[in-house]
Amino acid sequence: MADDFRRSGELPEGLYRALFETSPDAILVFDDAGRYVDVNESYCRLLQASREALIGRHFSEIIPADLLEAAQRALGQLMSAGSLAVEFPMRAADGTLIPLEWRSRSNIVPGLHVCIARDVSERKAAEDALRNAYQEIQISEEELRVQNEELLQMREAAEAANRAKDQFLATLSHELRTPLSPVLLLSSTLAEDPDVPPALRHSVAVIRRNVELEARLIDDLLDLTRIARGKLDLRMEVTDARKLIEHTVAIACEREIAAGRLRVRIQLAPGDHRLWADPSRLTQVLWNLLSNAVKFTPVGGVVTVRSSIGPDRLVLQVSDTGVGIDPDLLPHIFEAFEQGRIRSPRRTGGLGLGLAIGKAIVEMHGGTLTAASQGRGKGATFTLSLPRGRELPAAPEEPQEIQNPKSEIQNLRILLVEDHDDTAEAMAGLLALSGHQVTTARSVSQALAAAAERDGFDLVISDLGLPDGSGIDLMRELSAHHGLRGIALSGYGMEEDVRQSLEAGFARHLTKPVSLPQLQAALREIAGAGE
Repeated sequence: MADDFRRSGELPEGLYRALFETSPDAILVFDDAGRYVDVNESYCRLLQASREALIGRHFSEIIPADLLEAAQRALGQLMSAGSLAVEFPMRAADGTLIPLEWRSRSNIVPGLHVCIARDVSERKAAEDALRNAYQEIQISEEELRVQNEELLQMREAAEAANRAKDQFLATLSHELRTPLSPVLLLSSTLAEDPDVPPALRHSVAVIRRNVELEARLIDDLLDLTRIARGKLDLRMEVTDARKLIEHTVAIACEREIAAGRLRVRIQLAPGDHRLWADPSRLTQVLWNLLSNAVKFTPVGGVVTVRSSIGPDRLVLQVSDTGVGIDPDLLPHIFEAFEQGRIRSPRRTGGLGLGLAIGKAIVEMHGGTLTAASQGRGKGATFTLSLPRGRELPAAPEEPQEIQNPKSEIQNLRILLVEDHDDTAEAMAGLLALSGHQVTTARSVSQALAAAAERDGFDLVISDLGLPDGSGIDLMRELSAHHGLRGIALSGYGMEEDVRQSLEAGFARHLTKPVSLPQLQAALREIAGAGE
């Protein structure tokens, strides 16, 4: 039988029907006119119709009108190609649209065409899912790109706002410092003048202290900006903490001690209090701790400063018997702008920046600053722990006061360049009283003309912001053509301002307001270095 089949190439009728009926694919046979000749059970299930309802009918009667044009086009392709695969859908009796892939074999028997239709719903669903996923990926990528652009814009806006804030603070500092300069110069001089009546000297001293406090508040704002930008620099050197403590107590508690309002106890451990530190910044921390203790301790209270010495650390404590700190507020004590709200329900002045700045400075030294309190009304203790740092040189047996033979330098020929009239007048008068010859200029052009006319100045003291140019350019010109050294005076005191001043040739950069002792110290330093 098998040999007969191979020779004839024909399937036995029974085998043909079995394959035809059991095929999972839908099979239909139609003639040249497009009428159904035969269909299998899978095709009937696909269209939800019986064989009797299909046999003899034209395909156009079976296919809905909205699919007829596509079906005619596909049928024409199938009949003309002989063997081809095309896709077009059919609609079942219940209205379901079924995607089908059609394959045909024409003229196996003359005038008849066989089509096999395979349901590709799952494949189409997978393709649609893949297409949707791809679109979602594209959308996600686009959304991510948009989000990145938005984040970049937000970062740029934040950076621009931060730069604007820094510039605003620097400009505000300059504008606030400039009018304070003549007040501090005159008040610091009058407060120490023995010819001024004591009552008046006391009043002037009050003015001086409050001007210095105002300058300190401005410095705190700028320090907070420096810390946030990582621009606060330390100048480390061997520092005697004992001397710093004694000096700071005398300054921060001077008025309260003199008035008998508070008692201040200094209980320093015997031994070497030296360590590697920035003395100016460490003084700033101690001054803030003592000022807070004084501010929040009522009349009759006690402020105590203690120290203990370890092999590699120095521990300082500032305790008070003041209003104390509530336990729930204690964790926030070192947050900027929080101190005033935390320590007292009443307003006591200040911006609440000192402790935040102090903690940052201490941590830059590798130390810790902590606060403790038993609660409101039970005082507070701040503990400052600092590493001793690198190996220290041997301590001198007896501290000696070294007299600098150049400490009293007079008869300097000074070119003072300052466009703020009150500052120029006050500084020129005080310098003249100190025995110096002063020539005043209000602009770059006046200063250059004065230097050209009288080429014999010892040094120049110049503001940086002048009506017709910059003190930076002026210093470069005076240094190059006249060999002058100089002191820069400016209301701008950021690191970049100081750096530019020193690069231009200034030996010192003094930030306004400047007291007479500060100015005299700078003059001694520069004049002494030049001799």
